[in-house]
Amino acid sequence: MSHYGRSGGERVTLVVDVDHALAKLLECAAAWHEVEHGAKISVEEVASASWASVWGEGDAESKTHKFYESTQFETELAAVAGACEVLKPLRKHFSLLAITDRPRFVEKQTREWLDHHFAGVFDKLVFVDEDSPEHLVARKKELYDELKVKIAVGSDAAVLDQSAGDVGHVVVVGSVPWTKAASAESRNGVVQVPEWSAAKEVFDQLIKELELQPLEKVFAGPRLARYTDDLVTVSTRKPAVFYANIINSKFTVQKQETVRLQASEAAITTAVQTAEILRIQNNAVTTKISTRYALNRPKDRGGYRVPKLELVLQRVARKA
Repeated sequence: MSHYGRSGGERVTLVVDVDHALAKLLECAAAWHEVEHGAKISVEEVASASWASVWGEGDAESKTHKFYESTQFETELAAVAGACEVLKPLRKHFSLLAITDRPRFVEKQTREWLDHHFAGVFDKLVFVDEDSPEHLVARKKELYDELKVKIAVGSDAAVLDQSAGDVGHVVVVGSVPWTKAASAESRNGVVQVPEWSAAKEVFDQLIKELELQPLEKVFAGPRLARYTDDLVTVSTRKPAVFYANIINSKFTVQKQETVRLQASEAAITTAVQTAEILRIQNNAVTTKISTRYALNRPKDRGGYRVPKLELVLQRVARKA
């Protein structure tokens, strides 16, 4: 995804977290819980990013699933004030990506929500595809590297500090309850502001610092709901059945006909197992296998060539 400005260089990639930075997810969850269960949740007292910290221990997984499937989540999730107004003008200098660790079964709702509240702002929505808190940071770190992110934006200072350590510039907008008392400005390149209106000055300064040239003609970003991500990247942190479930969801919910499955090094075994599970289920067949070698990270950061595999999986049509 290359976008060229007056200087002939590619637009710098800027990535923004969907939840907390763009969407008031905790407030929506608290409102749903009060309506559905008659019990109030104090958002300010949520102690961690874990949903168990929001709902309480016990049936946290079940409640989370029901919340994501609720009308409240689909129609009443509010956008953070000022975010769209600050981000949209940045398209002339940046390629804007949104990133989320939401589950794939709400991909359609997430894309439609971004189209409604941030129409034309983002070039792409990226899913972390990692539901384990201990592995979330590592996966986001990998994605920032793969996407060549120069500026990372979010509201969870703790996650940004760990996942965006190799990103040149980090902007923390607002805060989340579990990191509210901490200052995010612990290293060079990290700036924290209380709200989006204050972030405008930070981005203006970064544009000057990076000597970015604006595009002569700026086009709006695509309607994200028209697109589905046909790529699933496999890691060794999840079993093959996890990825098989994601792909089955793409076939049944998103009505995709093909999905690309990518893996490198040790994860290649998991990718092959995933394809075999789908074959046994009679849900997909492998129509193409590609192999290559590629750097796992930039050479100046100790990168080396590793084997990579891509499988193209074709959905098996159901007999009428």
